[in-house]
Amino acid sequence: MRPVLVGVDGSEQSRQALAWALPYAASVGTGVEAIMTVPKTEDAAETAANVRAAEAVLGQIIDDAISSVDDAPSVSYEVVPGDPAVVLVNASNNAALIVLGSHGMSTISNPVLGSVSTACIRMGSCPVLVIPSGKPESPDLVADVEPV
Repeated sequence: MRPVLVGVDGSEQSRQALAWALPYAASVGTGVEAIMTVPKTEDAAETAANVRAAEAVLGQIIDDAISSVDDAPSVSYEVVPGDPAVVLVNASNNAALIVLGSHGMSTISNPVLGSVSTACIRMGSCPVLVIPSGKPESPDLVADVEPV
């Protein structure tokens, strides 16, 4: 089964999306793939340094999230240089579900969804779940969602 894809940008909303995705993925028997992006610069060495720094941050976010989940699923993660919407839409080709937090670090104002969420919903290759700000609800509430 394809993994649950989670966009993580370090915001509280993206941490809540990861917190929701972990028990959900475990309940349907799949893993989680977390993706964080960094800006792609003209200086390859600078981009590589940004990727390494972001990998450390993402690794810590994942460790923190896993520590609060019994029987956590396997989690893989990757830091990718590029636009978050483009990276996540491309990664959705191999995902069962995308889980995002609402209004992460977006600079574009939208009263309902952020620009990354909107792009994933419009162009992604799998269902998209956007976790609203606040405490994530139990995945038991969507137990009837059929995994892809």
